[in-house]
Amino acid sequence: MNNQTPRPRGRPLKFDRDKVLDRAVDTFWANGYTATSLEDLTTNMGINRPSLYAAFGNKHDLFMKTIDRYAETIGRQPLDAFLEEPDIRRAVEAYFQTTIQCVTSRNRPRGCLIMNVAGERAANDAEVRGCMSDAYDTRVATIAERLGTARNDGQLPVDADPESLARMITSVMHSLAARARAGGSRKELSALAQNFLNLLIPDDARTSALK
Repeated sequence: MNNQTPRPRGRPLKFDRDKVLDRAVDTFWANGYTATSLEDLTTNMGINRPSLYAAFGNKHDLFMKTIDRYAETIGRQPLDAFLEEPDIRRAVEAYFQTTIQCVTSRNRPRGCLIMNVAGERAANDAEVRGCMSDAYDTRVATIAERLGTARNDGQLPVDADPESLARMITSVMHSLAARARAGGSRKELSALAQNFLNLLIPDDARTSALK
């Protein structure tokens, strides 16, 4: 009778998953999906190929995980800034300004991982396309809910349409990311954001709603 305890297969993974994923985000963001090789990933992530497969699956599986990681971290910052500001006009302004800071960071590629890389994959990749669509719908719903609360509180006109306004705000964010990728400066993007803000939530409209 063999009483020996079976030995576990392979070595336990000894790395910080989030930090390694952040390096994968940077790699895909800098190179694009197609141009990023497994060697690029293992080198930049600091793990070997068997560990990559064991922890994250194949290249496509890893890319999907980097989209989620980006959405939970850098991509979440503008929304957090929006939700933390009680005044709705200042909330939208914070949303735009935080977006500008994210898409023009000197420590990362310009633009947005999802717009830059995932957007290029979406046309021929149903999984990426579905992920982007779900993320868009969730963001619009979150912004619309906040706008609806602001309307009920008298910060927006009673005839304001929260969902339509939320879609326009999200579209402006995408425009800022695209312009940043094309080389737009923070000064230019800030002026553009201010013009959009004045169109979307004019000071006089908010003042009228508060009367």
